[in-house]
Amino acid sequence: MSSCATLFVHIDDNELGYLIILLDEIFGRSNRISIVTFKQSSASGPKAINPGLVTTNNYVLYYAKDKKEWSPNRVFVPTSRDARYTKFIDNFNEDFAKWRLIGLREAFLREIKLETWDEAKRKFADKLEEKLAGFVVTNAHCVVRTARVAPKDVNEGAREALSASNVDRSQVFCSIRENKDNYYFLGGEQLVFYKAKTKVIDSVICTASPLTNLWDDLLSNNLHNEGGVAFPNGKKPESLIKLCIELSTESGDLVLDSFAGSGTTGAVAHKMGRRWIMVELGEHCHTHIIPRLKKVIDGEDQGGISKAVGWQGGGGFRYYRLAPSLLETDRWGNWVINQTYNAAMLAEALCKLEGFRYAPSDSVYWQHGCSTEQDFIYVTTASLTHEQLQELSDEVGEGRSLLVLCTAFRGRGDYAHLTVKKIPRQVLSRCEWGHDDYSLKVENLPQKPAEPGQLSLFGMEGKS
Repeated sequence: MSSCATLFVHIDDNELGYLIILLDEIFGRSNRISIVTFKQSSASGPKAINPGLVTTNNYVLYYAKDKKEWSPNRVFVPTSRDARYTKFIDNFNEDFAKWRLIGLREAFLREIKLETWDEAKRKFADKLEEKLAGFVVTNAHCVVRTARVAPKDVNEGAREALSASNVDRSQVFCSIRENKDNYYFLGGEQLVFYKAKTKVIDSVICTASPLTNLWDDLLSNNLHNEGGVAFPNGKKPESLIKLCIELSTESGDLVLDSFAGSGTTGAVAHKMGRRWIMVELGEHCHTHIIPRLKKVIDGEDQGGISKAVGWQGGGGFRYYRLAPSLLETDRWGNWVINQTYNAAMLAEALCKLEGFRYAPSDSVYWQHGCSTEQDFIYVTTASLTHEQLQELSDEVGEGRSLLVLCTAFRGRGDYAHLTVKKIPRQVLSRCEWGHDDYSLKVENLPQKPAEPGQLSLFGMEGKS
């Protein structure tokens, strides 16, 4: 992880305490950002009839690699209308000193051309609050409330305007500020505008509040259908992953999920214009992840966050299969070369380990790779004799050097132009066992041509 990286871990209440202790030890308690409570289900179904409390919540642990380098994004989420804002500036376009305040309901009734609130109730029924909230957001620059403010909490110019509003309580007074919203005062109180409570979220202007550590509005009635793949009890809502990515990354940043599951992280990161890496040991790669990502790229996946981010398709991905461990133990406990490796795979893997570029020569059998124009590597599973090594040294000749990796050899190993090493010993000294990371094979899947404008999501516009 880079010093500015962040980590999110989803965990249930059974293991939460243990995981906090573990991650505090690894990252340092000072780098723990938050413990998020995530409402994963409702109090219904079989669990609702069990004795005791109904478990509906899981948790997301949020850590920074180095909090000093941590640079989070400020994220806002939609919220309900703030009912404290009950006044409306009826003549906003006139000079502020002439502003006239009326009730919010009166302004709304005038907009919908009705006389009384009872008429509005009959017309809109249970949609009335939704209509009123829409009116408030649309006219947020005119919707206000008054709030008490102490003279010490404002600058000198604002204190004068505040004092004047106490003397003439029928007129609005203003204190102009550079590069900031002006102060407005009426009757000894500050006018607070609803506009400050609105944000653009997923291309829609709405009432918003800062994201807290309680995420209780992410339940999806269609979670089982997201991505077009079934993954009972294991699939995360796309909206959950979206919040994590929004908090910690910018467009083009890299997102890693080492337990890919159904591929939700990659799908969401792709739709949000992030680069991504996913790792999965199971068959989910073929049964879930690849089919899901193809739908994302083709623009067929319009579920999850697609509509929120305006996803239409585009981009692509590469599929890598990790090779097995280069060495394995035989029945006597000796390290031997894995039987699944053929000669070419073995040569390529050892070139990678030794820092050579794999470039087998068509004409010189012992040139499997090179580090410079005069330094080569030769990999063989044969047991080499003293005579063979001497002949090889003579063929390499003056001005060139050759690293020979073989399973066994006879002789002192001090040849003029050779460095001779046994493969198992050489590999054992260079590898971390249990990590299948010696050779990568790329399997290119069919790629759909990018849609116009989609390459810009990844900073690739104008490139082929």
